[in-house]
Amino acid sequence: MNDKFMGKTQQTFFLLLRNALGNNEPLPTTLTDREWHEVWKMSYKQALIGVVFDGICKLPKDQSPNKQFILKCFSVVRQIEQSNRKLNHATVKTTEQFAKEGFKSVILKGQGNSVLYPEPLHRTPGDIDIWVDGGRDRIMKYVRNYFPNAGARYHHVDFPILNGIEVEVHFTPSWLSQWHDNMILQRWFKERAKEQYTHFVNLPEDAGSIAVPTNDFNRIFLLLHIYRHFFDEGIGIRQLVDYVLLLRQGFTEKEREETVSMLSKLHMIRFTSAIMYILKLIFKLEDKYMLIEPNKEQGEFVLNEIIRTGNFGYYNKNISNKADKAFKYYYSKWKYKFRFIKLYPRETLWGNVFWVWQYFWRIYKGYKK
Repeated sequence: MNDKFMGKTQQTFFLLLRNALGNNEPLPTTLTDREWHEVWKMSYKQALIGVVFDGICKLPKDQSPNKQFILKCFSVVRQIEQSNRKLNHATVKTTEQFAKEGFKSVILKGQGNSVLYPEPLHRTPGDIDIWVDGGRDRIMKYVRNYFPNAGARYHHVDFPILNGIEVEVHFTPSWLSQWHDNMILQRWFKERAKEQYTHFVNLPEDAGSIAVPTNDFNRIFLLLHIYRHFFDEGIGIRQLVDYVLLLRQGFTEKEREETVSMLSKLHMIRFTSAIMYILKLIFKLEDKYMLIEPNKEQGEFVLNEIIRTGNFGYYNKNISNKADKAFKYYYSKWKYKFRFIKLYPRETLWGNVFWVWQYFWRIYKGYKK
């Protein structure tokens, strides 16, 4: 491992993640209480306490942290489990509500990804992202029956129908800033939508079933989700855990070639090679699950950003708080993105064009709050 960002805390953190996902690796050396506290802080920063705890449980007894630390983890894990149970039922309820209104839907990320985990209830839950069939205008009309002033962005509208749980209703799963790349992507989404709306999985503890994307769809979409957040605010290790678990579901050579072909059309090969490097470095991803050859230079740059910024960029000090003035916030995001221009010029440059276009488009459509 590269010492540039792989100190003892990081090495232990990643070893515990690997154990949680199926390995049985002992620690190279026993950790002090202070070092375990550093592991806790990193686990919290990356929203992976539940998964790391599963890895701790597989350590030899003489390498386990002290009892107080274990009880602290156990308490948080129980909270995560309860939150997942609540969100599982809420997710099923949300899909049922849209179905009653004549909308087909599929759950993106979140609880759909959790079923891939050895312990599904230990993935830290987030909000509900639901891709609804019906077109932007029809969906907006429906949402505004409940919330007349609901604002929307290019790809989704907030729909706070459940107390304490955020719901994002997607017109489309995602986007790319460059207009031609985005046109290809949106056409691909439309061509594959029908299959996604009919691909159901069962949630844990008989919570119900939901439609989730197929693996071939997610090989593009989840990587695109990582890509988008990398430029906008930052990504976290949790999103990489989701992706490595997806890849380990397996694929044929033909399926791999189709995935790589689409990623090439979207000009995402360079970023893909970075992610492959990271997954091989920290998760020991087997060669048979690699989409393309990993690139060390690209991978080290992206990994350094991930470790610095934390889960979804919550610890990204380069971006101003959203509560600040709009100019200050967007200027800070522009500066942050501009750092990537050498490696990713296409998305970096077109991203600013897309921001400006979307701002005026939202005003024109009446979607801006």
